[in-house]
Amino acid sequence: LAVFDLPEAVLSKKYLGRISEGMIGDTAITVLYPDTFMNKSGEAVKKLVKKGEQGQLIVVYDDVDLPAGDLKISFGNGAGGHNGVASIIEKLGTKDFIRVRIGVAARGSETGQAIRPTSEELAQYVLGKISLEENEIYTALYPIVVEAIASIVTEGKERAMNKYN
Repeated sequence: LAVFDLPEAVLSKKYLGRISEGMIGDTAITVLYPDTFMNKSGEAVKKLVKKGEQGQLIVVYDDVDLPAGDLKISFGNGAGGHNGVASIIEKLGTKDFIRVRIGVAARGSETGQAIRPTSEELAQYVLGKISLEENEIYTALYPIVVEAIASIVTEGKERAMNKYN
């Protein structure tokens, strides 16, 4: 997130990951990159997010229910089968936080819809190497993700959802 002029993330044993702190507009932000296993990321998030501030949390993650290159902002949904999000919901005791979902599924050539990997293929799919074509898709999406996060912080989640969904 260099676009926000944030310093390099530094290891924080307190937050079980690397953090970077800075500003988006007039709003102070903290970016956390948990070093926990993905299905335990709620442990790190719980250390960072104060009680009553869960609605300000923005979680950015990969979503196999969206085609690669798509982005969707949502609030208050369930985990949708994502173990990292399930961990966050469990540890925070609420699902009321903002999600920026980044599509990683193959896109159907006829429908344009996501082709979700089967449950047997899922772990290998999300942990495997990305192709050159996928890398180009994600590189092109990066500035849009940055803009979407800035929009959430400066304009609010509803306006950002209307703008980017």
